[in-house]
Amino acid sequence: MRIKRAIMAVVVVLSAGVLAGAAQAASPFTVVNGSIQPATGTPRPASGTHATLWHNASYATIPVQGAGRLVLGAIGDHCDGWPILRVRVDGDLAGEVTVASATDYGSYPVGAELPEGRHDVRIELVNDRYTGTCDRNAHLAYVRTQPPPTADTSFTFAVVPDTQEEVLTADDARLRQRVDWLVAQRAALDLRFVAHSGDVVNYDTPDHVQYERARAALRPLEAAGMPYTLAVGNHDTQAAGPGGELRRPAGQLLRDTTVFNRYFTVGRFGAVGGQFEAGKVDNTYATYTAGGVRWLVLNLELWPRRAAVAWAQAVVAAHPRHNVVIVTHHYLESDATIGQSPGYGSTSPQYLFDNLVARYPNVRFVFSGHTGTAAARVDTGVHGNRIHSFLQTFHSRRTNPVRLVEIDAAANSLRTWIYAPHTDEEFPAHERAYAGIGLVR
Repeated sequence: MRIKRAIMAVVVVLSAGVLAGAAQAASPFTVVNGSIQPATGTPRPASGTHATLWHNASYATIPVQGAGRLVLGAIGDHCDGWPILRVRVDGDLAGEVTVASATDYGSYPVGAELPEGRHDVRIELVNDRYTGTCDRNAHLAYVRTQPPPTADTSFTFAVVPDTQEEVLTADDARLRQRVDWLVAQRAALDLRFVAHSGDVVNYDTPDHVQYERARAALRPLEAAGMPYTLAVGNHDTQAAGPGGELRRPAGQLLRDTTVFNRYFTVGRFGAVGGQFEAGKVDNTYATYTAGGVRWLVLNLELWPRRAAVAWAQAVVAAHPRHNVVIVTHHYLESDATIGQSPGYGSTSPQYLFDNLVARYPNVRFVFSGHTGTAAARVDTGVHGNRIHSFLQTFHSRRTNPVRLVEIDAAANSLRTWIYAPHTDEEFPAHERAYAGIGLVR
C-alpha cells in the first residue's frame, strides 16, 4: 500500500468513498491517512469493505451505540510482526490489540465495559513497518459493543436425607435411581451441588457390603463431575451395630469412621477446599460459585467436638464473602426446635447454634437429618442475618425423597420442595418459600 506514499503527507478523509463495485453498503468508518477497500477477510462485513490503515499517522473513527465491552474485527498484513492497534473511546485510551490473522476478521476485545449510550471510537495503527519486501497494514471490518453476559442468577442444590434403609439389600435400587435422576435433571434444575445429611448406610459388616452399595450408587455424581459431600451420621460409624443397635462404648465408637473414610474421600467429593483432620471427611468444606455469588458448604461431624467447632469458626471467618451452608447429621428435632442433647457425642445442636451458626453474619442455611420426617425454621443471628434451617430424614422403606433448594440470587429468595423420583411423589406439606434471604455478594 505504499505506491503513493509521498502523497500521504496530505490528509485524506474517506468515509463513503469506496472502490467501484466493492461495497454493498456505505462504510461505517471515517478514515484519515488510509482508505476504504474491498473486504478480503471472512466473515464478510455487511458493507463489503474494510478500512485500511497503512501508516502511523493513519486512523479510523466510528460512532458505536450500546453497552458492554468494545470488540474489533480486523485482519492484518504481517511484516516482521503483526500490526498493533491503539483504541481510544470518547477521547480516553481504552487499550491496544495485536491483529494476528491475515484472513479471519476475528473478535478482538479491548478496554473495560462501557455504559449504555453513544461512544466515539478512534483506532490508530502504532507500529507501521515497510521494508520493500513486506508492508505491515491493518484492515478494520467492524467495531461493536459486546453486551455483558446475562447473569445466571437462579440455580438449585440438593440435600439427600438418611439413606440407611436403601442399602440393606442388593436389589434395592432407590439410592442409585435417585442419583441417576439428579444427574439427568442437572441441566433442567441447573443443579450445582449435592449434599447428604448423614446415615448413608445402616451399619457396618465384615464385608462392608453396605458401603460397597452406597459407593457404587454415588458414582454417577463423580462421573458427571457433580461436586457432593456426605455428612457422617451415627449409623456411618462403628457405634452402630447389626440391625442398627448401639454398640458400646458409644462415644468412643462414634468417632471411629475408619471404614467410612476408606470408601469416601475428598477426591471423590470433588470440590473440597479443606478438612479438619488429614485423610478424613468427617469435617470438610467445599466452595463453588452459582447465581453470581459464592458458596461454602461446611460439612460437620455429628455432635461435634469443640475442636471441630473451633476449626469451623476459623473456616467461616476466613470466607466472609461466601454464603455458608452447614450440613450436620443432627440439628433440628422433629418439631423444628433446635436439639438440646449431645447424644453420645461431644456438643449439642444448641451449642453449635450458639458458637457457630448464630455467630457469623454470612451463615445462611443449616441442613440436618437423624430424627423425624421434615421440618423448617428461621432464626436470626447476632448480626441480624436470617438463618434458614431444614430437617429432612424420612427413613423411608418404599421411596427415595430428596430436598431441592432453588436460589434466585437476583430476587434474593429461595424455594424448597421435596420430591421422590422412585414413586414420582411430591410432599407439598414440606414446601417452603422465603424472600429477603440476605445473600452476601
